[in-house]
Amino acid sequence: MSLATSTARALRCMICCCLASPVLAQDPKLDFFESKIRPILVEHCYECHSGTTKPGELGGRLRLDSSAAIRRGGTLGPALLEGKPAESLLVKAIEYTDSAFQMPPDGKLSELQIADLKQWIADGAIDPRQEDPSMVPEPTLDKAQQAASHWAYQPLVAPADIPVVGDLGPTSDPIDRSIGLKLAERGLGFSAEADRRTLVRRVYNDLLGLPPTFSEIEQVATNASEDWYVQLVDQLLQSPHFGERMARRWMDVARYADNKGYVFQEDREYPHAYKYRDWLIRSFNADMPYNQFLRYQLIADRLDPENQNAQLDAMGMLTLGRRFLNNPHDIADDRIDLITRGLMGVTASCARCHDHKFDPVSMADYYSLHGAMLGSVEPGGEPSAMRMVDKPDQGPTKIFLRGNPGNPGPDVPRRFFGFLASHVPIEMGTGSGRLEMAEAIVDPKNPLTARVYVNRLWGWLFGVPLVDTPSDFGVRCEVPVQQVVLDSLAWDFIQQGWSTKQLVRRMVLSRAYRQQSYHREDAFAIDPENRLWWRAQRKRMDFESLRDALLLATGQLDPAVGGPSVKITESPFPKRRTVYAYIDRQNLPQLFRTFDFASPDAHVPTRPQTTVPQQGLVLMNSDLVLSMLGTVGQQAEGLGSDAGIDALFHRVLARSPSPQEKAWMLEILQATGDQGPDLPESRWTYGTATWDPETGAVVGFKPLPRFHQKRWQGMQDELPDPALDWAFLSSTGGHPGRQLDQTVVRRWTAKESVDLRIRGLVRHPAEKGNGVRATIVVREKEKIGQWTVLNTSSPTHADDIHLEPGETIDFVTDSNSDADSDTFEWKVRIVSTDETRSRGNSERDFRGDRSVPLGVWEQAAQLLLLTNEFCFID
Repeated sequence: MSLATSTARALRCMICCCLASPVLAQDPKLDFFESKIRPILVEHCYECHSGTTKPGELGGRLRLDSSAAIRRGGTLGPALLEGKPAESLLVKAIEYTDSAFQMPPDGKLSELQIADLKQWIADGAIDPRQEDPSMVPEPTLDKAQQAASHWAYQPLVAPADIPVVGDLGPTSDPIDRSIGLKLAERGLGFSAEADRRTLVRRVYNDLLGLPPTFSEIEQVATNASEDWYVQLVDQLLQSPHFGERMARRWMDVARYADNKGYVFQEDREYPHAYKYRDWLIRSFNADMPYNQFLRYQLIADRLDPENQNAQLDAMGMLTLGRRFLNNPHDIADDRIDLITRGLMGVTASCARCHDHKFDPVSMADYYSLHGAMLGSVEPGGEPSAMRMVDKPDQGPTKIFLRGNPGNPGPDVPRRFFGFLASHVPIEMGTGSGRLEMAEAIVDPKNPLTARVYVNRLWGWLFGVPLVDTPSDFGVRCEVPVQQVVLDSLAWDFIQQGWSTKQLVRRMVLSRAYRQQSYHREDAFAIDPENRLWWRAQRKRMDFESLRDALLLATGQLDPAVGGPSVKITESPFPKRRTVYAYIDRQNLPQLFRTFDFASPDAHVPTRPQTTVPQQGLVLMNSDLVLSMLGTVGQQAEGLGSDAGIDALFHRVLARSPSPQEKAWMLEILQATGDQGPDLPESRWTYGTATWDPETGAVVGFKPLPRFHQKRWQGMQDELPDPALDWAFLSSTGGHPGRQLDQTVVRRWTAKESVDLRIRGLVRHPAEKGNGVRATIVVREKEKIGQWTVLNTSSPTHADDIHLEPGETIDFVTDSNSDADSDTFEWKVRIVSTDETRSRGNSERDFRGDRSVPLGVWEQAAQLLLLTNEFCFID
């Protein structure tokens, strides 16, 4: 087996290892069912297709009120086929394509509702209704009794003293005492503390979303102080990048996007959305108290109506959601869902069509909040993101029976959740009620708000939250194993002024956080899911951290803070941090989806984590990644083999290579040479060469190194390039450099013995300069045609050309001794002698993919970027 083959296999192995992920996450598809699908079924289907339908009136013997029933179907068979909406009877019925088979019979669903049902089926028809409602036993306690005893609804109280166990010491944090006590009860203890380099890399990622550089790790390594880690944490908390990291996490909660999603004819953009993101960054960097952080996002119009303190942008949390074709009730529901699940872990939207099946949330509770949302209007305009203000006249709030606005029920009082009445004031008497709602949410006696935020923060830093369902603290939410940790942190969080930075600091300084992530057989046998926290959780970088780390490792990251969003998947591939990426709600780029980016359509409790081949293929082949490799590869190559390998390890892995690793890399560099990976054959290549006008010889052909803005060119984004000047080639033409060694060459290579003729046209459109010279050269030395054009065009024909396999035709363009205004067009066709068969077409065949193999040093850099060590955080 050749070393090149071994290297390829090793690369595939590294990709598989890199992308493996054991982390579990809550499925947003379940949220989609509850917020979108269940209401449609209840409102439009249950009357004729449920357990409440009168005997003998069950349409088609079909029930749609349980997962089993909808799959079992009726007289016509299953109502749906998972993953196949086009073949599902349900879709055929709701699309009204068959005049004899149309449901619901009293009128077609909206296009948005139909699209939601089709999407639900395409995604596997996730449905939690596992039993027929008639078969579900009634709970032994009513909802009020369950709420009274549910752990998450209990008041927060000052934590009791916790005894010290093991080697924690008398000054240890109660976090560690509580976890240590739970471990000791099972005969376990903490894992050893992670080594300094691992811990530095972990805390950099968790606090900044960036890896430390080689010099930053070396600086920490030489710090002899016993408090080196405390000093580092305090330093990172003061970094402006801390706010960027925290803001991007919160943007998942707030379902941030830069546009509205699907709309008809109105402008789909939120032109000032980025100002909300920048407000988040500033707020986290300033350590705005969390209660005030929430107040501004809910009622900035009441707290800073003239924007004197620049807080109105905070209202983007409410106003930047989907527009639902401007359906006010769906917009209100989206905001209720964000507020209640995102801030308090209450799934209130489940009460839109009926009282919540499990939690003490009634339709009256839901429509009280619905009235608060409809009681506000959205004024836009400069200089802030869109904000809300209360309407001057507030009418009564009505319940919509079965969630149908066309079927209003009784009035309901404007109030907050009734089950919290013993904790916080619930009356909402002024204006829309948003003010009282906000104050109830941030009231120190609210048992949910601090618990939910502390749990989110723990999940962000530790990799897995203490409560598995971060946005559902309802009665079905089990008591967390480390409830004492959660409750004591939540209590202290409030008592210490709702400081996010102090809470983060306390968590990352804990012994629990600083543990190794290594597997331990003794602990795994007792606690395989690590609920007791006997080790740190190994984490795969999220999409933002991975892209930012790639940019940093290749020396291209733009560290500027704040500003408008940029489209990172489009050439010239902006180098800004990923937090500044333009988020297209309607057409989220595939790259984002491939790496499990949060859906911007609704509040996302936790991101799913998948392992799919496309992730490895992106890191190997995408223009976005390949465009990053040239600079770091060239820099390493310029240092020579030994120093170049050191430089690659320093840049990519922030450490020096071991002797074994250096020997391995040297062997790969020597064996790989210029072979590159196997790529589909292309007859065309695009490059530069030194051209001799006297002899016509083409000497030293080198492929142009980068495809950028639909053309092949030098490595620098903007021309002229330091090495290749203005030289570039596009599908229709190009531009030569000033010197003869910067002549541009479009090369066609024969794959078999062939007789040819060439038909072409060269054009120089500019009036300035002295034109360009176009020459056809075969076998790199035989000039068979030459034309000089200035502000004109000329045919470029040649006949009776015979080539053997591997021989070339070069279409050479030089500046004709003056590089001013030398943009040209040159389109050629290569045909068989009898012109019956096309052999090549310069415009049609132009390739924008990587037809030029990576150089050996670029391949070496790519190998390191694909390792577990780069992509995972221990």
